[in-house]
Amino acid sequence: MHAANGRQYSMNRGNTRPREGGDALIAALARHGITSLFSVSGGPINSAYYATTRHDMRIVHVRHEAAGGFMADSVYRSTGVPGAVLATLGPGVANTVTPAACAMSAGVPMLIIGGQAGTRVLHRGAGMEMDTMSIMRPVTKWAAQVLHADRIPEFVDEAYRRMMAGTPGPVYLEIPTDVLSSQLDDDTPPSPWTDPAPAAPDERVMTQVRGLIEHAKRPVLIAGDGVFHSGAHEGLREFVARAEIPVATLRLGRGAIDERHDPWWFGPAYIPCNPVLSDSLEEADLVVLLGHHWEFDLEFGSGLGAATTVVQVHRDPAALGRNGRADVAVNADSGPFIAALAELTAGDRDGEWTRGRATAWQQEQARLTTQTRQAPEGEERPHPLAVIDAVIAAAPADARFITSHGNVDFWADPRIPVSAPQTYLRSGQSGALGAELPYAVGSALENPDSPSILFVGDGAVGYHLVEIETAARFGAPVIVVVLDDNSWGAIAMPQRMSYDVEVALELPPRDWAAVATGLGARGYDATVDTVGAILQQAVASGGPAIVHVPIRPTLSPYMAHIS
Repeated sequence: MHAANGRQYSMNRGNTRPREGGDALIAALARHGITSLFSVSGGPINSAYYATTRHDMRIVHVRHEAAGGFMADSVYRSTGVPGAVLATLGPGVANTVTPAACAMSAGVPMLIIGGQAGTRVLHRGAGMEMDTMSIMRPVTKWAAQVLHADRIPEFVDEAYRRMMAGTPGPVYLEIPTDVLSSQLDDDTPPSPWTDPAPAAPDERVMTQVRGLIEHAKRPVLIAGDGVFHSGAHEGLREFVARAEIPVATLRLGRGAIDERHDPWWFGPAYIPCNPVLSDSLEEADLVVLLGHHWEFDLEFGSGLGAATTVVQVHRDPAALGRNGRADVAVNADSGPFIAALAELTAGDRDGEWTRGRATAWQQEQARLTTQTRQAPEGEERPHPLAVIDAVIAAAPADARFITSHGNVDFWADPRIPVSAPQTYLRSGQSGALGAELPYAVGSALENPDSPSILFVGDGAVGYHLVEIETAARFGAPVIVVVLDDNSWGAIAMPQRMSYDVEVALELPPRDWAAVATGLGARGYDATVDTVGAILQQAVASGGPAIVHVPIRPTLSPYMAHIS
């Protein structure tokens, strides 16, 4: 009997049935560290489902392929190991386009595996057949079709090489149903997989970089995705303390510095929510852009001072100088770059300025805290920050936090003190709503000993709300805090500022707690005074829950800046 993936059935034929393409696929995925395969079932992928009964791999059957794609994305963000989603042909694959596009824009590696009509009927309009290769190519780094079962391990290995080369990203493998279910001719195990060595910097360039850092009076470091990809956070923390360089973090770089205690951290590196960063880029004599490029939340480097020297470090040569200046371009992984600065200490710094970065950020946050105590006359609903602060204060130290990409999330994002990599997930560059709840479920499934706490508005929560049922089915510790202002706030408030009216943006009150119980989770209604205790009660339950808190509509600094 076997019950790894659901109901128990007799598996008497399990040891004698010939190995198929599905076995080759699952064995190859296991070799790359995959333990959970996110999927919505389909007949053309049954061979892979069956093969999981022979391996230590779990099928996480979700309610929508897009949610499965976002969960696969979350695996890398919360563990450092790329995740995988398995979709049936046609509409199933098409549903993964949005998570693929989001992973592409965020530089997150993941594998999307799609079914396809059998090779004998391919391109004849078979049931559910679509030209999914053409659909997936624009939203992935690489897409390939496998036409021989014996070559599946080879293609999986190539997919991993492609997804991690340069700037990481998603890749797509398409396997027709007759290829996936065909008997293997060659049962020889593939060669062991070896991760490529990280790229080291050129020593001649590093001599120049050391001189610039040593002699800078007002240096600033921005730590981005590359620090996460190369696991360079410990080295970065030691370097920043030794060299006395203020540091801001963004995207996957959040948590590279302990944002709770490190005296050199001066906030997220998003100019719309961090005026200290904007001032610092203009006043600094040296900016080290580590593992990132000049993207839109850095305003494409447009705020750099004329006398500022920029050192940009990136593993992908195509990212060097992208959108903004790179006076010294270092083509290397962040880890080897930091290691090459091991002996460097602080030079003649402007201590008042460098130490003042963190102080200025703390003062900015204190100013926002003061705002939470000021309410319009007759307004009883709390400021969103008051609720966010109460949740953070009540959360266990090992909690993972997730935010979306709406007004509520722009309040929460700079407020969350991210202490370590892999503990904060946010869709980021794509701006897509809908990733947040699957991120929370996926990270909780991969890290079941710590809760995943999601801040989300009453708009975005509707995208994949039914995945709360997936969390309940698997007992995933997901706490969804719905901050409810009865509107699409990120659009409604700026629209009112520009046009003095809100058009089709009101959302009526809904019983989110009842929705939770209907889907097998716990549901709570809370106020700013009770949300901390309720959160702790929900965490103690060990399973999923929705905590609903009404808030007053309040435009975030981020949205005010970009609007």
